[in-house]
Amino acid sequence: MAEYFTSRGLPVPPELTRNPLLQWRRLVALAASIAIVVIGLRVTNLDFSRANPEHAAAVIRELFNWDFRILTPQNEFETWWDTAEGLMVVTILLGVIATAFAIIIALPLSFLGARNVMAGNPITAGVYVVVRLIFTIVRSIDVLIVVIISSVLLGIGNAAGVVGLAFHNIGVLGKLYSEAIEGIDPGPLEAITATGANRVQVIWTAVIPQIVNPYISFTIYRLDANVRLAPILGLVGGGGIGILLFQSINLLQYGAAGLIIFMIVVTVAAMDFASAQIRRRLL
Repeated sequence: MAEYFTSRGLPVPPELTRNPLLQWRRLVALAASIAIVVIGLRVTNLDFSRANPEHAAAVIRELFNWDFRILTPQNEFETWWDTAEGLMVVTILLGVIATAFAIIIALPLSFLGARNVMAGNPITAGVYVVVRLIFTIVRSIDVLIVVIISSVLLGIGNAAGVVGLAFHNIGVLGKLYSEAIEGIDPGPLEAITATGANRVQVIWTAVIPQIVNPYISFTIYRLDANVRLAPILGLVGGGGIGILLFQSINLLQYGAAGLIIFMIVVTVAAMDFASAQIRRRLL
């Protein structure tokens, strides 16, 4: 069929020029994927037979029957900061503080983790490898794991949440910052280096002007992600409104839990909209 189009000077349809071997590879890949899913279903042995639809429907109805008492102090020992909205503000600040701590550490390390900045010397090349390895290890440890360990070392509360978020974000921001540096235009870097400038002068004049906008974008993105994640940390002792949510669910106070979930959704949506507007105006 392909010869028919070729002999008449017509473009051969892509379907006729495909290698049959590639089609077999795709079919094998598809079959392997299906097999993995089937094996996974058997190994995990998912059992939905114990689900109680009536109980589930009752709980969902309770989630929308909001208990507004959590918006005010319940006794003379509580303050506004102990209410749901006060804890929501605390949760947002946990994300902000954790992001700030991560930036303080990740920002200088990112220059040590950039190949184009640290190349040209065996010692600096070794530093580059070590720093990038640190970023990989720190980033691979999930936030919840760090918060659980921090809650044991520091006690349940806001400190554990901040440490957990900051620790993970050092690896994430460090990698993003380093890759932003590696993606800059090498022309100014080579030109400044050719003048005999030292490494610090090269970074200040040729690197920093090119990375300001990417750094701002990455920082705002991580701040938004940290604020979204901060409420979940309370479930493992990370402080903030997550602790109140966890207590409400354990005490079967689904009306309070539903209102807290609604507040989290509204806050996350507002933060997402605000971060998008900030990125659009600054970049």
